This record gives sequence, structure tokens and C-alpha cells, in this order.
Amino acid sequence: MPLSDAKPRADDIADAIRARICLQPVTDQTMLLEGTLAAEFGVSRTPVRQALQRLAYEGLIEVRTGVGSFANALDPAARGLHLAVHCGLLRLVGALPDAPVPRDIGRGLEGLSRQAQHPDPMDAAAVFELFSELNANLSRLIPDPVIADAHLISGWRVLRWFLADLRQGGSDTPQTVVSLCRLGTADTGNGRAALFAAAAALFDPSRLAPAG
Repeated sequence: MPLSDAKPRADDIADAIRARICLQPVTDQTMLLEGTLAAEFGVSRTPVRQALQRLAYEGLIEVRTGVGSFANALDPAARGLHLAVHCGLLRLVGALPDAPVPRDIGRGLEGLSRQAQHPDPMDAAAVFELFSELNANLSRLIPDPVIADAHLISGWRVLRWFLADLRQGGSDTPQTVVSLCRLGTADTGNGRAALFAAAAALFDPSRLAPAG
């Protein structure tokens, strides 16, 4: 993920490292050293440390005191469980008392829907960008902060599986992501409940078999 010419903040660094982790094979366990990252991004260790703390909270890395930080590998046997958990979280939010989708989030979802209309085949980087924005917008709609964080973190795991499927070929991951993004303008009403119920239907593990 490109950074601007301005000195990157902790959030910018976290975004860049998150993209790298999601775009690499799920079984890789890359080592992340504060000093190396600080030199790469041209910053002190403080924003790098803050970025790594955020990624550890999101479950993407493990911080080992005195050793360094490592991208968490995912067990292929857990793929179905991770999809089922995310689907369950979406269903849970869909069952909460309904509320209108705020205008700013609605505009963000509509923008994603327009991006998803692009006719060119989507590569891994495009899938990452679309899903990341969708994941963040949906998490902002969840009124309970615990469930919101669980949804956000679970979304990163699902995205890593989607991108792994895409690398193996024969995956319908791009179409699934496009369908998810189009929910922002689909006939799901103006409420949160219908939006999350529709998203849960797309995440049903029975329709998301691994590629190959």
C-alpha cells in the first residue's frame, strides 16, 4: 500500500503492514523487526511500535518479547470455522434492534458499490482494498463495541482466506467481494438489520468452498 510523501503516522504504517500480511500466503510467519520497519518508513520506533500493537490487537501478528513480532500464520484446517464465525457475527448484528444506516456510512458503501462495477478483472490488491473498506464501514455500523471489534478482526481473517483462494485460481472471491460491495445500493431497505442479514447470506460457509 503506497504511503504519501509526508512522514507516515502509526495508522499509515499499520495499513501498509496489514496489506502485506493479508497479501502473503496464510501459512507464512514473517518476522517484523521494529528497527528495520522504522528505517523503511523513515520514522522513529515509536509509531512503528504503535502500529504493531494495533496489528497484534487485530490478531494479525504476535509480539514476542525480546524476539520480535511475527505475522500470525493461519491453519488451513480452521478456514471453515473462521468463515462460520464471521457469518455468525453478521447474523448476530442482523438480529439486533434495527437502526438506519447513517448518511456518511451510506455514502461510503455507495462509493464501494461504484468501485465494484469496474469491468476489469480484480487482482489481489484490488480485492484487498475493496474488502478492507467494506469491513471498516460495516464495523462502524455495529452499536456494541465488543461485537464491532470482533467483526473487524474476524474480517481480516476472512480476507486472508479470500486472497489465498484467489492465489490458487478458480476462486469466485472477486464476485463475492463485488456482491458484498453492491449491498450498499441493493434493495435491502435503509436499515442496518437487512444489510447485515444480506451480508450473512453471502458469507454462508456452504457457498464459499476453498479453491481447488
